[in-house]
Amino acid sequence: MWLKRFSYYLLGNRWQALLLTFVVSCIPFIGLLGILIAALMTLVKGIFEGALFTIAATLGYVLSFYVFSHHDGNVLVTWTAISIGVLSNVLTWFFAVMLFRKTSWGVLLQIAALSGVLIVSLVHLAYPDVANWWVLKLGELQQAADALSQGTVMSGEQHDVINITKQYATGLIVAAILFNAMLQLVVGRWWQALIFSPGKLRNELQNIRLTPLAGVLFVVSIILLYWGNSVVLDMMPVLYLLFMIAGLSLVHYLFRLGHSSLTWFWLLLFYVVLVISMPVGVMLVAMFALLDIWLDVRRRFKRV
Repeated sequence: MWLKRFSYYLLGNRWQALLLTFVVSCIPFIGLLGILIAALMTLVKGIFEGALFTIAATLGYVLSFYVFSHHDGNVLVTWTAISIGVLSNVLTWFFAVMLFRKTSWGVLLQIAALSGVLIVSLVHLAYPDVANWWVLKLGELQQAADALSQGTVMSGEQHDVINITKQYATGLIVAAILFNAMLQLVVGRWWQALIFSPGKLRNELQNIRLTPLAGVLFVVSIILLYWGNSVVLDMMPVLYLLFMIAGLSLVHYLFRLGHSSLTWFWLLLFYVVLVISMPVGVMLVAMFALLDIWLDVRRRFKRV
């Protein structure tokens, strides 16, 4: 198997692997492979080795993005993309370290969500007028997009979208960074499992269940949201991301119970419906995860 041979080559040749990680990360479209190699190294070899590869992957990404994007003219877009990439890579390494130290996915996700909530809170504490700042920046982005499409004036509908988005824009950015880091981590874990313990990742990801404390905090946040708390509104993308992932874990578990050859079809159909019905579908999946905290659905519906 070529992937196994490639993996053992990386694991057995540190400096060649580091150089390859840096070079690959500099190449657009396939640069993601660099952070995946770093995640694999962290999961297999630990903190220090993973840090070296994460630095190599991140430096390559920053160099590539700066070279290919800094002439576009929109400084905000360039530096936002670079910041999201760098933070995602650092978080991927940090979360991989947690898995290396045998932290469960449920605990890992809750720590990630708590970190995201704290970041959103600190942003609002440091910049109480952050919503209006987002209005200015989103307006600039929209004007740049209109200029490219030969438009001149923003429509009333575009203004309405900006005024709505400003309320949870910070939370969306934080959730995007966390989601990107988690996605990279999952692929890295899949790679590790494929080489050393096939099937392990499926069992891990299908048994994510959150703690009652997380459920209580989610319910309290929803109540505060209906009272019009602007900070809580900005936190909701992070909280919904946490509960959506836990809900999808339970959905996959239930679909696998029947051992049907058509499971892949029903899962595909489920995701199509989920995407079409957004954001309502995401909310329903999150509520499913919330109920599972107290119902423990897996205990009631065990594999046969």
